[in-house]
Amino acid sequence: MKSFPLICLFVCLLCAPAGLAADEALLEESFTTELSPDWFWGLGTWAVKDGILRGFESGERRHGPVKMRKFPFKDATLTCAFRLERGATFAGIIFNGSQERGHLVHLVMAGDTVRILAHPKKGETLELLKEPNTLSRGEWHEVKITFAGSTFTAVVDGRTYEVTHDCIAEEKLTFGLGGDSGGPEGEKAGALEFRSLKIVAPTQR
Repeated sequence: MKSFPLICLFVCLLCAPAGLAADEALLEESFTTELSPDWFWGLGTWAVKDGILRGFESGERRHGPVKMRKFPFKDATLTCAFRLERGATFAGIIFNGSQERGHLVHLVMAGDTVRILAHPKKGETLELLKEPNTLSRGEWHEVKITFAGSTFTAVVDGRTYEVTHDCIAEEKLTFGLGGDSGGPEGEKAGALEFRSLKIVAPTQR
């Protein structure tokens, strides 16, 4: 009789729904300390402070700020929050293959539209989706990106966008955070901010 509680516990564990299992965290960036060497390249000026990664255009090259990180995966879910400051017009998250392969897929979240761009081969860009959207400046917005084979699903502030293309299923080796911060005048023109970055593996059902 003393073993009865243990038997009940064992049976309860066997009967527990599979959906209760949490996804495995592969990457978490709190942005409370200096960036690791895995953040290997960028354009513009970037800094971390108080849990926020902040970037703005700077230097002679006229290109919006972008910060790249090494992190190989195929199927996974990325979540983070972003904010457009002052003259910033859009935030983007781009996923790349090898250096020779280049870009794979790019999510662009602007003040008036959401776009998803695929890159079937190096140097080629295909617009898979363009839909009206409203993103206010100065407020935090939530984004969730899920890769499942050739399907790319983005949820921006609770609104879902989904596309399919073969190149989406390729291995992602690096990803970048960036966009347009408002122009070459630097931080006074505007800035992009990101926080609470996390990547989790899909739960096996």
